[in-house]
Amino acid sequence: MKRRKILQLLTAAGASLWTRTTPTAASMLEAAIPNRLSQDPLTPDGLLPLFPLPLVLFPETNLPLHIFEPRYKEMIEDCLENRWEFGILLDQEGSFSNMGCIASISEVLARFPDGRMNILVRGERRFEISELDEETSYLRGTVEFLGDFGTEPADEQLRERGVQLYGRLGELLQLENQPFLTPSPVSTDTQLSYRLMAGVPAEVGWKQELLELRSEPDRLDRVIALFEQLIEYLENLPDQPSASGRQNV
Repeated sequence: MKRRKILQLLTAAGASLWTRTTPTAASMLEAAIPNRLSQDPLTPDGLLPLFPLPLVLFPETNLPLHIFEPRYKEMIEDCLENRWEFGILLDQEGSFSNMGCIASISEVLARFPDGRMNILVRGERRFEISELDEETSYLRGTVEFLGDFGTEPADEQLRERGVQLYGRLGELLQLENQPFLTPSPVSTDTQLSYRLMAGVPAEVGWKQELLELRSEPDRLDRVIALFEQLIEYLENLPDQPSASGRQNV
């Protein structure tokens, strides 16, 4: 079995080790969430265009997308023309989560004659849907923005440990989406947990739980536990190089 397939199976199996119930009720939303964006993410009628996908976008991370469905080609054109943003929601077999992440369009990488396009988006704030609107060809929603509970940052040693493990995991495995992850995560990143997980293969349900968790120390604990398990497994594969670069024999 190929190493990547083994890793994906291991990650999916290990997800249950850290499953928790996270609060999402509107009554628990923070009253004010700082917005570092220059543009309003919502349309003039206060709605957010929504894009259900079989993936999870994290804040402060980049993601390439290929746009080909007519309704989403229309949505992206509307966003480009009006400087709107859109929300990415995890879609699993036609059922999508009600909490997602705002995506701002960083760049149009390519356009094709039939209207398809490749774009690069960046994750911004998390949101929760309170009401859906289906009056346009693409889905829109009334949303409330989410922040973390409290402002206490993760412990410095915890942050440094996460970056160290990320570096080791990168040595053992060519991470997916790596060209879009620059600059590399550093311990001073305000949402380090999300940046560490951006290119790491993991079961999408596990990633959704991480997105919904509203404590950076708790998120880092979960990410570090996952990294430690993956690294231990990979280091014991017979064809993996050791930390010093020598082959294990």
